[in-house]
Amino acid sequence: MAEKNDTKPSWQEIQEKKINMAKERGSRVLKVNSPLGSTMFDILRQFDMAYAHFKARLGEMNGISHEEGEELMAEGREIVMAFSDYTARLSKRIRFRYYTPREIDAFMKTDGEESQE
Repeated sequence: MAEKNDTKPSWQEIQEKKINMAKERGSRVLKVNSPLGSTMFDILRQFDMAYAHFKARLGEMNGISHEEGEELMAEGREIVMAFSDYTARLSKRIRFRYYTPREIDAFMKTDGEESQE
């Protein structure tokens, strides 16, 4: 049986772990500059973990139906769009260049095409 190591990892080990995590596919490194940004990052981290569980339970027995999943994701898209709109307004007010994420631009284009039909 292996012994349990109760010692804390060294600073170097922690740094190595962070660097390796940053190299992983799909990872993002973010320097948070504000208390509000820190809170939003905490929420985002938890959302991302919840989303993984959501996808695993989607359509499963005693899980989430596809209809309910679609409603939840539509609500999530609305929240993301509202936050993007707010960030654009804030940026415009302080003359800071806001780049709308490609995914939002693509969604707006497809959503606009559907509403014209």
